[in-house]
Amino acid sequence: IVPTIEHCSCMVDLLARSGCLHEAEAFIKQMAFEPDVLVWMTLLAACRTRGNVEIGKRAAENILKLDPTHSAALVLLCNIHASSGSWDDVACILREVKYMQC
Repeated sequence: IVPTIEHCSCMVDLLARSGCLHEAEAFIKQMAFEPDVLVWMTLLAACRTRGNVEIGKRAAENILKLDPTHSAALVLLCNIHASSGSWDDVACILREVKYMQC
C-alpha cells in the first residue's frame, strides 16, 4: 500500500489520542506530504484533550497559516488557554477574532 495523506492523518490521530503529542508533531514534520488543515486540527484537538498548550499553539499557528479564517482552530486554542488559566491569551485571541469580523 502506498501511503496517502489520509494514512498519515490517521497515524497522527493514533499517536495524539494515545498521548504521544511530541511524537505526533514529529511525525507531521517528517511526512512525505505537506500537512493540511485536517492533520493539524487532529493534533490541535488532542492538545485540547491533553491540555498541552505549547504544541497546541504551534498546531493552531500552522492551521491559521493555511487558512487564516479557520474559526474552529481559534476556538480550540481559546479553550486550551482558558483551561490552563491563561486569560490574557484568551482575550488576545478574542480580539483577533473580533478584528477578523470587521
